[in-house]
Amino acid sequence: MEIEERSRETYNKIIQAGKEILNKKDYHEAVVEEIAQLAGVAKGTVFFYFKTKENLFKEIMLSLLDELNTSIEGILANVLPPLKKLKKIYDYYIEFNLRNMQILMSIRKQLLHVEPKVEEIKEKLSQLSRKILPLVEEMFKAGLIKKIAVSVDLTEVVSSMLLMYASAVSSMVFFYPDRVNELKEIFWEILLHGILNEDVSIEMLVFEK
Repeated sequence: MEIEERSRETYNKIIQAGKEILNKKDYHEAVVEEIAQLAGVAKGTVFFYFKTKENLFKEIMLSLLDELNTSIEGILANVLPPLKKLKKIYDYYIEFNLRNMQILMSIRKQLLHVEPKVEEIKEKLSQLSRKILPLVEEMFKAGLIKKIAVSVDLTEVVSSMLLMYASAVSSMVFFYPDRVNELKEIFWEILLHGILNEDVSIEMLVFEK
């Protein structure tokens, strides 16, 4: 048991060191020797756990997605009104993207079409929308969200919209780095006007302010 714990600790140290390096350097600039030095292990130890540089960086991506999924689960478990939960998820997703932007851009660009972990990465990404579905369904039942006659599942549409709007804020920060909070609120209001019933939308926006 003690050996397994030490092994897990070493694994986590390497993953954390990789995150720190990739937050400062591009994928091709980040070298395994530097990650090993920061983690306090030998270069051979890194390859013992991850076999290749590509495998290491894919595991870093999966670790980040696990962190994101766990945080969203924590928000969903809170005793809050559904719209407040939705806002917390929106805010956290933006914060997560901004905090890990360099890592996410670098790994996505290089590894999204590289086997063998690509399907696992795609699955973890799709889990984010699925986790929000019950919350959106609750909002539909409460009469908060517009009913539109379409052939697709609107709960999936709303979940995807939430994550897309949050991602749009993260992207626009490149152009307006000093206006993060303003951009968050602008896109949040656009999202609410798009998904909520009009009377609910007006009431909620007044309440939020």
